[in-house]
Amino acid sequence: MEAVRALDARAAAGGVLPLLLMESAGRGAAEAVRTWAPDLAKGRVLAVCGTGGNGGDALAAARWLGRWGAEPRAVLLGEPRGPAADQAAAFRASFPESVLTVQGGEDIAALEAWLAEADLVLDGILGVGLSGKARGLVAAAIEALSEFEGTVVAIDLPSGLGADTGRIAGPAVRADLTLAMGALKPCHLLPPAAALCGEVRVVDVAYPPGAWDEVNPVALVLEEGDVRALLPSRPRFGHKGTFGRVLVVGGSVGMAGAAALAAEGALRAGAGLVHVLTPEPVFPIVAGLVPAALVHPGPTAAGTFSPEAAAEAVRLAEGMDVVVVGPGLGRSPGPAEVVRALVLGRIPLVVDADALYALAHEPELLGGVHGEIVLTPHPGEFGRLAGRDPEEIVPDKIRWARDKAREWQATVVLKGPPTVIASTDGVYLTTTGNTALAHGGSGDVLAGMIGGLWASGARAADAACAAAFVHGRAADALTAESSPRAVLPTDLLAVLPKAFTALEG
Repeated sequence: MEAVRALDARAAAGGVLPLLLMESAGRGAAEAVRTWAPDLAKGRVLAVCGTGGNGGDALAAARWLGRWGAEPRAVLLGEPRGPAADQAAAFRASFPESVLTVQGGEDIAALEAWLAEADLVLDGILGVGLSGKARGLVAAAIEALSEFEGTVVAIDLPSGLGADTGRIAGPAVRADLTLAMGALKPCHLLPPAAALCGEVRVVDVAYPPGAWDEVNPVALVLEEGDVRALLPSRPRFGHKGTFGRVLVVGGSVGMAGAAALAAEGALRAGAGLVHVLTPEPVFPIVAGLVPAALVHPGPTAAGTFSPEAAAEAVRLAEGMDVVVVGPGLGRSPGPAEVVRALVLGRIPLVVDADALYALAHEPELLGGVHGEIVLTPHPGEFGRLAGRDPEEIVPDKIRWARDKAREWQATVVLKGPPTVIASTDGVYLTTTGNTALAHGGSGDVLAGMIGGLWASGARAADAACAAAFVHGRAADALTAESSPRAVLPTDLLAVLPKAFTALEG
């Protein structure tokens, strides 16, 4: 992982040598284990160590746990190198009868015997340097560790995983706790690899503060303070015109609720005025569901917009700050014509659901010919837009979202978990939310929220980040007392006021 290597290099250039960083990481890991599982931290602890830095961190952690009352042992998969060799010497000096060196596959039985006697294993076999799948002796050690029935704590990441994606290329350790050294890595967050990490905690490592300033991370995880700063202000003497106008274009026979959810999402996010253009047959339904919105009936054919609705959509959009298009829109030629007209009209757009389907069939509409645009696909919709299998997208969604945001000149909200928000300015992740959001309609609420925050003064990418974070926070608040299986999008709307209140402090 290039960012980690750059960080280590800058630390060394500043006088913080690798051995000092390793000792800091090892002690931090030992302290984290004591906090997480105090009883196990005093039991029989076995560090299974590769020859590199990850093994050195595990050796240091086991030595500190031994100093604090544990019965530590260490298995070395070969002869450690560099600072890890110094850590091995320090461990031997402290616990001379507690080191086993495994040189080949014929010694795996000895490793298995020591595993059988352990209460807790520190996995220090492989770290961020792995490319491809584990092989040979380390693969055999990983397989042996997979049979261990006790508690496994992975140092930095479970051995066998690559740091930069969620892919699982070969044999890999399943950890109960993963101690990320210094910062999270993509594999801690992206499925399917994230499922092998168990609980993830970040361990502070003694990098000099200036080293962080010179490293470009692949993405930043949004925290509460970050998002608070992104929210548009609410001037004391503001009025409905101050906080922006949003037009929602969507709905069709059988999907009127989608447009209504997006409209209320925009209102709950702070938009001053929300209009809805919806096919004439569902006009009374949408008007009844969202009495605070101004609802307009549009030309209709077979329950969806007719092509003539495109002109009406563009006419209404002229007086708006943001247009949200797609929720419940339908997939016939009329909706496609509406989407085309809005994109070519260079109108600030949040494009969701069926509007993404229309864009996937006219990809030439993306790439700079449009105005400012936010795309909100789930992996299936993103795969259709990018012409790729969604299974290829999910484990590498940070890279995909970043690259396509640049290619399409758009803000891409690649929905989670975790949700990735990428623009030409950078990449962000939000880890808020849970399976309560796995209901039809949740994405419509999010699209409306992005539109509402954008219209009321946030930049497009900032609105996307803030909306995704708060949307997830609302789901987290609901599931504190309710089962996620029973939480509906209308429940999200009801708790958004409290979610914003908690964020605003």
